[in-house]
Amino acid sequence: MTENRHPLKLKASPAPAPHVKALRRDWRILVVDDDEEIHSATRMILGRMQFKGRSIELLSATSAAEAQAVLEREKDIAVILLDVVMESDDAGLQLVRTIREQLDNQSVRIILRTGQPGQAPEERVIVDYDINDYKAKSELTAQKLFTTVIAALRSYETIVSLDKTRKGLEKILDSTSTLFQVDSIQHFASGVLTQLSAFLDCQPNGVICAQFDHNSPHPGAASCHQMQFLAASGEYGDCIACHTEDECRHHEMMQLIRQSLAEHKNLLTDQYTVLYFETGDALASAALLHGGLGVADESDRKLLEVFTSKISIALANALHYQKMVSAERAATTDFLTGLNNRRQLLRLGIPLVAGAFRAGTPLAVAMLDIDHFKQVNDSMGHDAGDDVLIEVGTLLRERFRTSDVAARFGGEEFCVIAANLTPEAAHALFDSFRRALEEKICEIRGKRVPLTISIGVTTQVVESVDAMISAADALLYRAKQEGRNRVVIG
Repeated sequence: MTENRHPLKLKASPAPAPHVKALRRDWRILVVDDDEEIHSATRMILGRMQFKGRSIELLSATSAAEAQAVLEREKDIAVILLDVVMESDDAGLQLVRTIREQLDNQSVRIILRTGQPGQAPEERVIVDYDINDYKAKSELTAQKLFTTVIAALRSYETIVSLDKTRKGLEKILDSTSTLFQVDSIQHFASGVLTQLSAFLDCQPNGVICAQFDHNSPHPGAASCHQMQFLAASGEYGDCIACHTEDECRHHEMMQLIRQSLAEHKNLLTDQYTVLYFETGDALASAALLHGGLGVADESDRKLLEVFTSKISIALANALHYQKMVSAERAATTDFLTGLNNRRQLLRLGIPLVAGAFRAGTPLAVAMLDIDHFKQVNDSMGHDAGDDVLIEVGTLLRERFRTSDVAARFGGEEFCVIAANLTPEAAHALFDSFRRALEEKICEIRGKRVPLTISIGVTTQVVESVDAMISAADALLYRAKQEGRNRVVIG
C-alpha cells in the first residue's frame, strides 16, 4: 500500500509581499493505480512540470475505494490518471460513475489509463462513461503524458472559471435584487456587508465607510480621520459609534481603506478584501472584509468588478434617497423636538379636518402651552429651556397614537390633531397627558424642574383647520386664565 499523498513541490514558492495575495496553490493530480511502478514513473515525468507558473502536486491511491475517499476529502483535484483494472476488472469504470453521479464532480478531468485495452474497449468506454481521454499504458510515452496532462489542466481551468463565473453571477443577481429594495443607507450598508460575505464565502466581519464632501457631511454616521462609517460588524462593530481620532485600534484596516480610496481600485491582500465603490453623493466609498477570496484569479477579479459596479449603483441610489429623505425631514420636522413642524401640521391637518367635516366624524384639535416656561429660560438659560421642550416633545410621541398629528407650533406651544375622538374621549386623552407631565420627574441641568401644561381642546368640527386651531387657542387662553395646569374643552 502506498501513502495516500505524494506532494511534489520542486520549486519553493516565494513568500508573498505585504498586502499582495499569496500565489495560487499547485495543480493537484490524483494517480489511481495498483501498480507502484506507475506511480513512480508518473512522479518522475510530471514532478518537474509547471503550467502557468504553478507546479504539480501528486496525490496517490492504489484502489478505487481509496481514490473515492481522497476525492471526498479533497475538493480541488484537477486531473485523475485512472487505471481500469484494480480490485476488480471494472473498478476504474465504476469509480468514474461514482465521481460524476454520486460525488457530482463534473469539473475534474478523468484520463483513463489501461494496460489491458481489450477488457475496456475504447469506443464503448468513451460512449458509456464520462471520461475525457483514453490511453493505453503502452502508448503513453513521457511526451504524450505531458501533452495529455497539459490539455486536461487547460480544460479544467476553463471549466472551473466558467462555473465560478456562473455561480458568482447568480450570487450577484440574488444579492443586488434585495439590495436595491433597501431605502435606508444604514440598512443598505449592513446588507452590503452581509451579501459581500456570502459572495466571498467568509464571515460578515468588516466595515462600509465613505468619504463625503466636507461641505455636505452625511448625518448620523461615525467619523474616523475624515471618513464616515455606514456599517460595521464583527470585530469592527465598535467603529460605527467610535469618535476617536488618535487611538484607533484598527490602523491596518484604515490604511488599506485609505489606499483603496486614493487609488480608486479594489485591494486583495492575504487577510483583507477591500472593494472600491464609485458613488455620486460621496467622494468615494469602500467596503472592507477581514478574510474573503484567499486565492484570487482573474475570474475572481472580474466577478468582483461586476459586483462592485452593481453595488456602486445601488449605493449611489441609497445615498441619493437618503439625501432626499433628510431634506424632506428638515423641511417638515422641528429640529429640536423631532415632532412635526407648523408647516407639516397644516399640510397633514387640512385634509384630515376637511375629511372629518364632510364625513361627519368626530375630531379634536388641541393647543398646548407649557406653564411658566419663561421662568425656566430666565432662571436657567435657554439651553435648559430647550431641554424642557425636548422632554415635552418626547412625552407627546409616547402618549399619542401614531395616527394623531403632533407638532411644535412655535415657542413653547404645541398642537395635536386627533381623529375619531368623541368629546369625552378627547378630554380623557389630553387630561391623561397633562397628569403624566405633572407627575414626571424632570432632571434639567442637575436640578429637578416641575412641569405642568395648559391645554385647550375643540371638538366642534368645521371645514377649516385654521379655524379649529384658533378655537383651540381661545380655549387654551381660558385654561391659562383659570389657573393653568388644566384642560378646557369645547
